[in-house]
Amino acid sequence: MQLVFQTPTGQSLENLAVRPSSKLLITSTLSPTLYTLDPTAANATLDEVYTFPNANALTGIAEYRPDVYAIVASELNVTSIMAAPGSVVIWSLDFTSGGTPTPRRAARIPQSALTNGLSTVPGDPDLVLAADSILGAAFEVNVRTGAVRVLIQDAVMAPIGPSGPPPAIGINGLHVRGGLLYFTNTQLGTFARVPLGGGAAEVLGSGEFDDFTFDSEGRAWVATNPGMLTLFTPLKNGTWEEEIVASTVLNGPSSAAFGRDGARERKILYVTTRTGQIVAVDTSGAHA
Repeated sequence: MQLVFQTPTGQSLENLAVRPSSKLLITSTLSPTLYTLDPTAANATLDEVYTFPNANALTGIAEYRPDVYAIVASELNVTSIMAAPGSVVIWSLDFTSGGTPTPRRAARIPQSALTNGLSTVPGDPDLVLAADSILGAAFEVNVRTGAVRVLIQDAVMAPIGPSGPPPAIGINGLHVRGGLLYFTNTQLGTFARVPLGGGAAEVLGSGEFDDFTFDSEGRAWVATNPGMLTLFTPLKNGTWEEEIVASTVLNGPSSAAFGRDGARERKILYVTTRTGQIVAVDTSGAHA
C-alpha cells in the first residue's frame, strides 16, 4: 500500500469515482466542492473541480454514462449526521466536452434524511440508486426525468433505530451486480445483498464496513474500520470467503475504486479515508 496524498488539514474524504484516464473525483462531507487528483503524478495535488450551490457537503458519486457523473449534494448537519429537510439534490456533472464540466440539477429527494452512496444500474444509463442511511431505503432516481421512488426499504438496511447511538447510519455503500443489490450497513456492521425485484436479504459478512467496490473477478473490496480492507470472494458452493487485508497506512477508510487506464491501473485499488488520505493498493497479488 502506498500513500498517494494526505490533505494538510486531515479533511475527511467520503467517496470517489475514477475517470477513464484514472484521474480521481473525490467528495467530502465537509465541503460542497468536488475535487480531482491524478494518482499517477509524481507530486499529486488535490484540485477543485466544481462547487455545488445550496450545499455544504457531498457524499455519493457514480459514473452513469461515460465520463458523466451523478453526485449527491446536501446541507449536512455534522452533529446529527442528517441532511436539512429538502436539501438533498442529485447533480449531474458532464466532462465529455473536454473543457469545464457542465453541471445540471438532475433530481431532488426532499423526503431523504441522509442520501449516502450511489450506484449505477447496469442496462439502464438513466437510473441510479441512492442509499438513504436513516430511512433504511434505496431510492431509484431517474437522472434524465428527475423521477424518484423508493425501490427497496428493508429492516436489514435500517440503522438500529432513531434512539440508537449517533451517527445512526444504516445502508451506506451500495452496488448492483447480477440483478442483486449489494450494500453495507454501518451501524449493524453487515455486508448483505437483496434481489432488485424484491425478496429476502442475505447477510454475507460482518464488520465495521463503509463503502466498497467489485473487481473484475466479482470479489468485493470493502472499506473496513479502523484501518483495513475486507475482501469477499464468492465460492462455487454459494458462500463467500471473508479475508481481512490489514494495513498500517489506512486510517479510517471510507470508500474504494479501481483504476482504469491500462492493465496495471485496473489492478490498483484507490482508497479514501476520513483522515484525508488517498491510498493506492496493488491487488495484483490477491489471486482468486
